[in-house]
Amino acid sequence: MKKLLWGVLFIAIFTGLILYRRHETQALSQAAAPPDILRIEAIAPRRAVFEETVSFSANIEPEEKAAVVAKAQGKTVLKVLVEEGAQVREGQKLAVLDDSLLRQQVLQAEAAVGRAASYAATARADYSRMTRLFKQKAVSRQQFDHVEAEFQGASRQEQEARAALASARILLGYSTVTAPISGILLKRSIDPGDTTGAAPAFVISRQARVKVTGSVPERLYASVKAGQKVRVRADALPHREFEATVSQVHPSLDPVTRTGKVDVLLDSEGLLKPGMFARVTIAVGEREAWGLPLESVALLPGTGERICYVVSEDAGGDKAVLRKIETGSEQDNIVEVRSGLASGDRIVAVRSSKLRDGIAIEVTRP
Repeated sequence: MKKLLWGVLFIAIFTGLILYRRHETQALSQAAAPPDILRIEAIAPRRAVFEETVSFSANIEPEEKAAVVAKAQGKTVLKVLVEEGAQVREGQKLAVLDDSLLRQQVLQAEAAVGRAASYAATARADYSRMTRLFKQKAVSRQQFDHVEAEFQGASRQEQEARAALASARILLGYSTVTAPISGILLKRSIDPGDTTGAAPAFVISRQARVKVTGSVPERLYASVKAGQKVRVRADALPHREFEATVSQVHPSLDPVTRTGKVDVLLDSEGLLKPGMFARVTIAVGEREAWGLPLESVALLPGTGERICYVVSEDAGGDKAVLRKIETGSEQDNIVEVRSGLASGDRIVAVRSSKLRDGIAIEVTRP
């Protein structure tokens, strides 16, 4: 039994020694191995032409908006024929008002026209007869003048009656509220049973084109001109850019905010809607500056600062050194570098998650 125990103990000790030696050998081998070197391509900053731009926040509004007020005031709304968001055509019926009183006024006006026309016809016949008699000197001048005055008065009464009838018919037409323009019904403010007043009953906007309106600070205002090219991005459509031109620069500054209003008209393409928030960029000129490819520039985590990695030559080999840079415009995948680089700097061409400040690198292409 003792021999068996001694044998097991010997085997265990021998196995442990073997495993220890193997681990020690691997550790020495790893310690002796040189660290991994990241292979990179290096580039030099280059001169590039960038647009001089002015950017500002803006609101998207309809190009044209109509507030529809019922022309017949104090009338009861019988029917509302459209809902908010509906597409309406110019002349389309929007609401029907109580027209009973207006119809009665038309009937009264028609009756007045009938009476006036009958009286005028009689006066005309008398005037025609009296004219013949006066020419024959069968009646006096006084008699003729009296009949002539009667005829003229009757004619005026007929004209006035017909004008009153036309006016009554126009008012009757106002009992139907119609759309003055084609567009989208933005707002409906009346319901059946309401009484019409001076407030708008409906609001309609044209949306085939929209107006993008924003304010430019005083220091940039003079550089903005009508006709300049514009790029518009809506927050609701971050991956879509719309191109247009400045349509109007308002002639005066707001005395409180010291900003000037700028309008841009453009096709909505069925995507831009009134009420959206947008960012407008206006090209006001060009300038030459240093630039780097976008792929060589990164964001420093947690700070939002822009960085790149500069190749640092060292006796022990090249290293990548983190360098903070100030950037400006971006154009055609080139980033403007305003500060942070020196003449002769070589930059790591493509940012990588493996890059760290001070990491050893091997430059494969200058």
